[in-house]
Amino acid sequence: MTIDNIGSHHRAILFWTGLLATAGALVVGVGEFMFQYSPRGGYEEGDYLYFLDVSRWRLTFGHFLGVLAAPIYLVGYWHVAQMLRPAGKWISGSVLGLGIYAFAIGNVWLGGRVNLALTVQARETAPDAAKPLLDALLHDISAHNEPLINIVRVLILVVSLLMAWGILTNRSYYPRWMVVFLPIVLLIAVFASYIIVPVIGGLLLPAAMNIAHFVFFALSTLIASRLKPVTEPA
Repeated sequence: MTIDNIGSHHRAILFWTGLLATAGALVVGVGEFMFQYSPRGGYEEGDYLYFLDVSRWRLTFGHFLGVLAAPIYLVGYWHVAQMLRPAGKWISGSVLGLGIYAFAIGNVWLGGRVNLALTVQARETAPDAAKPLLDALLHDISAHNEPLINIVRVLILVVSLLMAWGILTNRSYYPRWMVVFLPIVLLIAVFASYIIVPVIGGLLLPAAMNIAHFVFFALSTLIASRLKPVTEPA
């Protein structure tokens, strides 16, 4: 087996796991978009008022769609680890372990967003006397939820750096240009679009992590499909 030549069975596994990961990132992204998107934007604000634009059916459907599909990311990181395996077991193993850990935490964060949304919506119709209590509750929920996504972002940075090392050594199944499409690079691009072109960025930001991984997994799947199989014995 060489970097460019693998067994057809192995190539098929890489292709189908990559395709499943791409579909998973898309489904989670749709779910997250449904329960977070607001035309008013304001995602960077700590008051979470954008949740007032989310109907109850969008909140419920998006919540369950995203949370139930998120474990597919584990397949995605297994796929990526296999694509990096020729660059060294320690790189592929580290990417697999950190990727799984990151998205285990990420799914906890994702499932907790509904608590923020329901609190914001309840506060909107609550009597004035109850609003301070709901404000305090919202602050406490946020304090337990937001740090999780920051941990995920740091882990994705570390994972992306490991990927870059494996790719730039030219010993993985990835071409070197793939470093331009690493998850952290795409994630930064989405956040930049929100600042530079808010009309477009406002559509991308609610599902930023999923958009980054959708593009990365899709390109990885395409690369896997083009690997040349060696002739296998009958």
